[in-house]
Amino acid sequence: MLMSFRNVCVCFILFLPAAARGAGPGADYFIAVQSGAYNFKGGEIQLEESHKALREMVKLADAQNVRLTLLFSAQYADYIASDTARLAELEGWKKTGHEIGAYHQGPDTRAWDGYSDLPGEALTRVRKEGGKSAFAPDHREYLAALARLAPEIKTGCMTDKADKKFIAAAPPYEICGAAQGQGKKGAGAKGVNEFIAVAKKERSRKRLSSFHPADKAGIEAAKSSFSGLQSGVYGVLFKSSPSEFGAFYIWLSFLKNIDPQGLRSRTVSAIVDGKVLTEKEAGSAPARREVKEQSVTAQPEPAREIPRLKPVQSQFGRAGGLVPGLRRRMTNIDQRGYCGDGICDAFERAHPGRCPRDCGN
Repeated sequence: MLMSFRNVCVCFILFLPAAARGAGPGADYFIAVQSGAYNFKGGEIQLEESHKALREMVKLADAQNVRLTLLFSAQYADYIASDTARLAELEGWKKTGHEIGAYHQGPDTRAWDGYSDLPGEALTRVRKEGGKSAFAPDHREYLAALARLAPEIKTGCMTDKADKKFIAAAPPYEICGAAQGQGKKGAGAKGVNEFIAVAKKERSRKRLSSFHPADKAGIEAAKSSFSGLQSGVYGVLFKSSPSEFGAFYIWLSFLKNIDPQGLRSRTVSAIVDGKVLTEKEAGSAPARREVKEQSVTAQPEPAREIPRLKPVQSQFGRAGGLVPGLRRRMTNIDQRGYCGDGICDAFERAHPGRCPRDCGN
């Protein structure tokens, strides 16, 4: 049985650092949370658990005045908008300052969300599926689903290299692009933003970058990169899943230790619209300046493993179905994931013993 979030949160109190100190000078930061499509057979169970995790993530953020940028797939938007209680809860999140954004995984990704502007034959080639030409709803239907959550979507994480037309219609602020921290090294450097990259031909297109610290090594890399910044913006993103709830919690605990009142917390649109960073044309090198790195004064934290929620035993078979109630069914979607992501996917079930962390013994 899945451990209740209330019990999990109580257990996590043991991992909080000692008394927090003042924020002092340093970089601002944003936290984005991705809520995916779950458009595979049995995905409705995973989606429900994801929504439970998302609700707790927002509660934790609210407790320390941190504003999140919440990115939704079209399917997730339909799930929230189809229930008055869920929609009312989301409206409350917006009123407390959280931003609503878009999350899209294109047909060239393993977790395609099922939306594309590619014509049938081109889509079939990208998906590497033989036989009959594929069909998918286009960007207009995708954006219409998101509009049920917010009338204006400014920010997105759009991972799609194959469909230029779809990306052209995407929100103007992108956070899953190339690293913006010039000269920075290490895994966590992708979260460093020293400027906003502006598209040459379309000035409204603006890019930031973000780092995904989903495990212990990722959290330590993010801490190292963020702690040395005196200015700029540091961005991270997490998935709204039980498997990443622990990492999210530890990151918030780290931030609370150096920014207890959430004074440096920003949504992505607040960073761009508020001109927190200077804008530079994409591809051009920013003016270099010598900045002496200064570590943020904070209480040292004891080494520990990131707490995780108990994974939900998967009840789905071959990938290819769609969450009940959604309008179209997508087939042959490769849902093979990664060992340790909390999901017992089709690939892991087909190879018993390959990933006991996800599928059990």
